[in-house]
Amino acid sequence: MVTSGNHGPPTLTRFSTSDPAEAAHVYETAYGRSVRLAAVPTGLPLRHDRWNAGAFCIDDVSIALDLRVQAEPLGYVLLAAPRRGCFGRRCDGVDEMVGPGEVAVLYQPDLPGSSWSSDLDVTCVLLDLSLIDQVARADPDRPLAPLRFVSFRPIRAEAEWRWRQTVRYAESVMAAGGAPGASPLVLGGLGRLLAAATLAAFPSNALREDRPCDRADAHAGTLRRAIAFIESAAGTDIGLVDIARAAGATPRAVQLAFRSQLGMTPLAYLRRVRLDLARQELSRATPGDGTSVAATAARWGFADPRRFAARYLTTYGELPGRTLHR
Repeated sequence: MVTSGNHGPPTLTRFSTSDPAEAAHVYETAYGRSVRLAAVPTGLPLRHDRWNAGAFCIDDVSIALDLRVQAEPLGYVLLAAPRRGCFGRRCDGVDEMVGPGEVAVLYQPDLPGSSWSSDLDVTCVLLDLSLIDQVARADPDRPLAPLRFVSFRPIRAEAEWRWRQTVRYAESVMAAGGAPGASPLVLGGLGRLLAAATLAAFPSNALREDRPCDRADAHAGTLRRAIAFIESAAGTDIGLVDIARAAGATPRAVQLAFRSQLGMTPLAYLRRVRLDLARQELSRATPGDGTSVAATAARWGFADPRRFAARYLTTYGELPGRTLHR
């Protein structure tokens, strides 16, 4: 299951069995005690691989058993994208089949559901609701209403493509290991990126709408407080809601303030501050102290050393390796 927050580097677990009792135990461990599994053995294995990053998990599952799942409310978001075979699902009065090349939200987080499948290869993504709250909360001091998806299917093909690309990217960062996979800033950013891609692809009640007070609060004071917070907390895992809370305004007001007065988003400003701090770290390094470009980039939230180097070159006119060895 997913848990609120990140708890160290992501872990990879692998399990395979053809025993129905063991399969039921795997499902209960992976998806919670609210999931009840009835399996009809075919003599072929169930394989379950999981990357667990705390607030989100990405599963690669191969099912040769005939599975019937009854789930009480999960309390998290579960999405499934079959690569081979298909599964059926029932929740909130909706019955449908999901096949290869498709993706769907499996259940409403706060409602029971059921599903059935046979001979299935599928990618599953689990998101803690705290991630949804971090990217969709309209008021930093007022939690979101219970999440409810309007549709279990993606709203547009482009949004679905972006969701898939985001999942692949998150999985590649975790699989690569090293400094990026262990960085709290990288993992926190990946979790919010997955949540934002999910909300963009699957229509829900978590919509952040403009309010009259947002434009009224998008003034220089809001911008000043937001900048002060970003510059003091850039080394911690912060997002837009944290910035808005410190600025005493809504996330939308903070976005409008940055866009109208600086021509950029708050998160773009945060990345620039972190880039400056990474440059300072590289500049202070001495021979033999163990400083590397990749580790420095990851420590400041940049998962891909190549993208970091390209951004660094564009901003400072030299590659980070030159700064390090100057």
